Amino acid sequence: MTATSDYSKSIPQKKCVLFETDWLASMPVFYDFENTLASAKIQSLMGVSKAPEFHPEGLYNFLDFGYSVFGQTPLKNIQFMRPSSRMWRVETGDLEIEELTDPFDQYTDYRLSESDVIELIRERVQSWEASLPSNQEIVLPLSGGFDSRLLLWCLRDPSRVRAFTYGISDDQSHSTEVVHAITLAKVFDLRWEQIKLGEYHRYFDDWHAEFGVSTHAHGMYHFEFYNKIRERLPGKQAFLSGIFGDVWAGSIPPYQINNHTCLSELGYTHGLRADPNRMRIPVQHEMRELFWEKHYARLKDHRFQVVTTVRLKIMLISYLMRVPRLFNFEPWTPYLDIDIAMAMLNLPPERRANRRWQGDFFAKVGLDLESQGLKSSRRNNLNFQAIKQVPLTPLNCQLLGNVVDPDYVDWVNQTARLNLIREWHLAVCDIPKIGGVLRRFNLCPDTLKAYCAYLCLKPLQSIIEHQVESS
Repeated sequence: MTATSDYSKSIPQKKCVLFETDWLASMPVFYDFENTLASAKIQSLMGVSKAPEFHPEGLYNFLDFGYSVFGQTPLKNIQFMRPSSRMWRVETGDLEIEELTDPFDQYTDYRLSESDVIELIRERVQSWEASLPSNQEIVLPLSGGFDSRLLLWCLRDPSRVRAFTYGISDDQSHSTEVVHAITLAKVFDLRWEQIKLGEYHRYFDDWHAEFGVSTHAHGMYHFEFYNKIRERLPGKQAFLSGIFGDVWAGSIPPYQINNHTCLSELGYTHGLRADPNRMRIPVQHEMRELFWEKHYARLKDHRFQVVTTVRLKIMLISYLMRVPRLFNFEPWTPYLDIDIAMAMLNLPPERRANRRWQGDFFAKVGLDLESQGLKSSRRNNLNFQAIKQVPLTPLNCQLLGNVVDPDYVDWVNQTARLNLIREWHLAVCDIPKIGGVLRRFNLCPDTLKAYCAYLCLKPLQSIIEHQVESS
């Protein structure tokens, strides 16, 4: 039983289930034991205290990973439910959390052949497709990558699809994502459009209103993406998502995790983090140590490593399903189903490496775009385009100064801004051979590193601003 509204002490004093998370906790649920509040939206728990305190380790982990992990947000009183958990309100009105059996262990021996895995995914997609009203369109964000390509192949009736793609290179129309999507659109005779991005810094407030300080603000580009799709599509549409498909298929290599300090490697942050050592609050790492003590033996299994990566990162990547809902889409994906996920994880490691099993499948059905000699750009500089189009508002060193070293905040402000010299450096760094030499000698600017830190610090500043306004 799942609820999506807030609960307070005023509800009837009886034991009842408020929330229950799935095996990944794919829809985050936040709670405040002290004020006996729970909600699927962290912002609904704000404002209870005029001056909410930061949780030292929760804040450290937020900066280190770029999102909340280990069940604790950066705010002292606000935690979130773990996977396979159930929340009760007991007769006293207090909240209790019950940890359920982890279904991962039930599927460790669940093995299918590659062809049977493909068929299982197709059956699940077509069953979902058949459940929709016959005249309902299906929105498919089509990157041209393996995940959206497979979902497109699985559909029984591609004529229902409205496909949209954004590019990430200098010339977005020449981006690999767009070039591959155009090719697929021709093969399947799709109604397809390219969406040009670059103004998503205008959505900082919208992002904060939905996600608060639970994660960094990188997903704003989806606000721009779906807002522009909404301009083209009125009403409610079904939405087919490839979320999680890549991690189950084999995109994450094995890690050597030797102690609790290595757990951040499982976060798969792609550099979207800030330097936690610039905090001005003393911190201990009890939550990491407890997590390590509980799971270190299972983390020797690459499959459990992959599941742990998704569970750790779910606070961030859940936005891939949550943002479409904000725009009145109804998202669905087959890759949330544990049998599909584990069937993919249990394929032979040598076939999962670099997703060889899927590459061979696409070659078999004539969709091996990678071997067709399509000319495109794999460069990703969308963030730099966004910085140029909508410059970042400088962070407030004074507001953040009690939490983070002001010199670090000043460095972020200065380095995340583009000027002619940095633009020239960035362009040169992308030139083969020359760029490699510059990078080896640390001659490329730290613009992207500072930008990632900005995206982590901005939500913290918004929380502090909220404290100031409430006091």
